[in-house]
Amino acid sequence: MSDDLNSTSSPPSASEQTPVDGRNEDLAKWEIALLTSIFLITLIGNTLVLLALYARKRRQRRKFSRMYFFILHLCIADLLTGLFDVLPQLAWDITFRFQGGAVLCKLIKFGQPFGIYLSSYILTVAAVDRYYAICHPFSYCSVTSRRSKMMVYVVWLLAVVLCVPQVFIFSYQEISPNVWDCWATFNVKYGERSYVTWYSVTQFLLPFIVLVYTYTRICITIWTSNKMSGVVDLRKGNKASFSQRNRDPFISKALINTVKQTIIVVILYIVTSTPFIGCQLWATWDPGAATSPFHTEAAFTILCLLNSLTSCINPWIYFAFNRELRSALTNLFFKRKDYSPAYDAVAQQNASDAASTTSSFISRISRLASSKIFG
Repeated sequence: MSDDLNSTSSPPSASEQTPVDGRNEDLAKWEIALLTSIFLITLIGNTLVLLALYARKRRQRRKFSRMYFFILHLCIADLLTGLFDVLPQLAWDITFRFQGGAVLCKLIKFGQPFGIYLSSYILTVAAVDRYYAICHPFSYCSVTSRRSKMMVYVVWLLAVVLCVPQVFIFSYQEISPNVWDCWATFNVKYGERSYVTWYSVTQFLLPFIVLVYTYTRICITIWTSNKMSGVVDLRKGNKASFSQRNRDPFISKALINTVKQTIIVVILYIVTSTPFIGCQLWATWDPGAATSPFHTEAAFTILCLLNSLTSCINPWIYFAFNRELRSALTNLFFKRKDYSPAYDAVAQQNASDAASTTSSFISRISRLASSKIFG
């Protein structure tokens, strides 16, 4: 990332208003190495997930369940982040000054935040979907899979709309004599502060509020469910009895595993996005940020680069929590004849429910909601 732009995505920082022809070559080498690593891991990881999803769908010959539908679109969003955000920024760091001309400048600045917006809102939609599946199973049963898919398609459209301001803010201009670059221009007083704040709210704060609320409620519901089913006995302070341990929990283990996977993805998203958003807000709102030593140090630049880190780690989380994806990918590459797709854990749980006479009506309703996620 060049010294003129302090983020790998769209919002400009205060330093963009003061062109500097020189740069720290040692820091630039570290930036190029880091961006190259992030891009390659993102490309390889998300491509493997897409191949695994393709192999699974071809083997089972059925449509994606809600869980895999969300994973598919999150994977595509992460891949777009690598291609539209990390890769152009890597090329920009190598050349130092933007070499693509006026049209490519606007196209790249339009595409850089697209994958990040898309990933944030797909995570939000997935969180809302799981919230209703666990906390409101009765109403969730009446919600069709088509409605959840429509929400994802709306998110795609919303991400496009939110990227449009980039086209008007950035342009290819002469920042100093005979030095041209893709630069941000704000003709309105406090325009930069307003835009950076708007980006921070729409890309991070609003999804963050929804994610924290939904998964807090989900964790409380799961804890309460397990306590009621005899998995946890707080009053006695010891393990549940044999009869208690064999009582069916209200929330299926498969759904809990999916929630754990998503919570880890969400935590990673928060951990990697918070430093970037914090640095941008500080650089924009603090009048003394441009002259602060921290603003020109390597730590500031590296923290801004970490915004793309989640895109290269997400696919490995999917593989770690999903045995079926690992099996499908192994079969695709090694052509195992003895391979048979792993049954969904929820299907196995429902089979045991059919033979169980102790399962409650609420438990059955909850598993019905769970099955809508897993297909």
